[in-house]
Amino acid sequence: MNLFEYQRQEEDHYTYILMYILTYDNCKILPNFLHNLIPSQAQMMNFTVLITKTRTKHCPQNIKGVEYIIGIAPYKKALPHNPLVDNSGSIPDAWVCGKNFNLLFEFKIRGSLNEGQINAHKRLLHYPNIEVIRLNWDIVFNALHKLDTQDTILNYLIQQFMELKTKFQSKRQSSGMPKGIIGHVNKDNELYFKITGSKEVKPYRVEKVYLESQELLSSELKGIQSARRFIASYVYENQSKLPLQYIGGGEETVVNDYCVVPGRAEKKNQWNQWRIGAILKLC
Repeated sequence: MNLFEYQRQEEDHYTYILMYILTYDNCKILPNFLHNLIPSQAQMMNFTVLITKTRTKHCPQNIKGVEYIIGIAPYKKALPHNPLVDNSGSIPDAWVCGKNFNLLFEFKIRGSLNEGQINAHKRLLHYPNIEVIRLNWDIVFNALHKLDTQDTILNYLIQQFMELKTKFQSKRQSSGMPKGIIGHVNKDNELYFKITGSKEVKPYRVEKVYLESQELLSSELKGIQSARRFIASYVYENQSKLPLQYIGGGEETVVNDYCVVPGRAEKKNQWNQWRIGAILKLC
């Protein structure tokens, strides 16, 4: 079994392993790795002092003269940013800092980078027009492959990580929940909309539920996305009659839904929160 096979959350797992390799033995190979990864930028970097952090929101040191965001994903093209999706709580995957530089790393194992997340990361650095360097995993693996070390342990760790190359290449953008979804919390004590249906059980139904009251709004919807479009339009048109907080001209109003698949165990049904503006624009 490969030492670095996925065990829990993919991106956190692989980020931790890659950073462990790069920081092994007091960051022995980190300067050479960066010279291989971003050769022109690395020429400006002073490696006499090195600081690394994973899953830490704020930069571990003050402003420096050289600062970049480095985004790594199977596909360089970034997902468009929806201004109604709040990415302010986004946490960088890793920081690599030196005597005169700060590098923020964002890794994606599948799909591409997210512009909203990248824009949120820019606010964590000090220059208003911070440059984003977009790379794919081939460049990372090539940078590792070029490393020349006589350390037996390091060579083994690099070799094990290199074996994952085909897995990184094969990852595709997830087709699961729509980008407009911002949460999955049970909100049965608030107004919510119950969506019932599946690919096998059509048409979909939408019911409005609030406390002890339940009202069928539609029973002729084609799918879950059409159900959410229906709900978003209903909320927009009936804002003054509904017990919810109406925000930002309506587009930023948060809606709760509860998706039920007939015949499925109740514990597998899904709660979701989303902004009506995001659904109307994304669907």
